[in-house]
Formats: sequence, C-alpha cells, structure tokens
Amino acid sequence: GNAPKPPSPDAGYSAVIETANKRVKAGDYAGADRILADFALSEKGTQEANEIAFWRALYMIDPSNRTASMADGIRALDIYLGNDDSKEYRQEAMVLKRTAQAVLSLRSAQTGRIVGRDTVYVTREDEIAALKDQLAKANAELERIKKRLADPRR
Repeated sequence: GNAPKPPSPDAGYSAVIETANKRVKAGDYAGADRILADFALSEKGTQEANEIAFWRALYMIDPSNRTASMADGIRALDIYLGNDDSKEYRQEAMVLKRTAQAVLSLRSAQTGRIVGRDTVYVTREDEIAALKDQLAKANAELERIKKRLADPRR
C-alpha cells in the first residue's frame, strides 16, 4: 500500500491544541502551557507557532487557572496582538483583553484600591455595578468565542 504522508504542521497544530485542551479540562494548566510552548518553539517562524500565542494567553486568563495571573494573560495577548503575523484570532484576542481588564478593574474596585483616578461614578457601588455589567457582557462574548474555538478544525 501507499506509505503514509508525514503529518503537515497543520495536523500537528490541531493535535497540540486538542492535547492542551484535554490538559486544561483535567485542570493541568501548567502542563497545557508546556505543550503549547514546546510546539511554538519547535515550529518557530510558522503561522501555527504565531497562533499558539493566542491559546497560551487564553488559558492564562481562564479564571480556573491558578498557575498564571490575569496580568500575565494580558501581557501574552499584547504580544500576540503586537505580532503582525498573528491573524487567526485577532478579534477574539481583543475581546479577551477587554474581559481580562474588566476583571482586573472589578477586583481592584472591590478591594478598594482606586488611586488617583478621576471617576464619573457617583459612588463606589455604582462603579462596581458598572464594572460587573461590563464583565457580564464580556463573559457572554467570551462564551461565544469558546464555543467557536472548541473545534479548531473548522
């Protein structure tokens, strides 16, 4: 019979995303990040390696991830968005970044560390309500994105 073709980087990419997803479902975010980082390194300079940065950021921002911080995730998204060769998930990355920023704002509002910032909110309660509203909208958008991303082979 015919010898099997060597897998294309694209097949490798899908498999890596799938493996990382399984790790995340099992709660092993550090493991997922390692898998993604290794792939990005071995495929350096390819389109697939560029897009891996998005997935790493996505998992960093996941509220269930105890090994990375939101701030790390925002930095990772900035790197992704700052790379002109990152094309696949630009829209999602921008939404994710807004979501993560809303979460951080809400956290600091709740812990009362609003320093030197002019605010148009009448009270802290108003500000927190507005941030929660922003967050709810961002999270709804994020859920839609996650459903779309659930099948990287679309």
